[in-house]
Amino acid sequence: MSGDSVLTQGKRQMNTSTWKEVVARYQQPSLWRSVWQIVDTLVPYAVLWVLMYRSLAVSYWLTLPLAILAAGFLVRVFIIHHDCGHGSFFKSQKAIK
Repeated sequence: MSGDSVLTQGKRQMNTSTWKEVVARYQQPSLWRSVWQIVDTLVPYAVLWVLMYRSLAVSYWLTLPLAILAAGFLVRVFIIHHDCGHGSFFKSQKAIK
């Protein structure tokens, strides 16, 4: 039994070190990725708002699926805002404020 536990512990350490290597490149903010995430979220969210406004004249049933999509993007906007508050999007404190 003790040989199995040593083997299992060795696997855990290997998995942990492998995981740390994979995650290491995401531990520092990247300006390009941060800006892209913001644009990739806010532009579709704004487009969905315009489409929802225009679709109201056609049908509420057309607006409903657009509203569901917009809700998903709104959650993403919240996540980005939350992460910005933790300083994980930008190195500069001026960008956060």
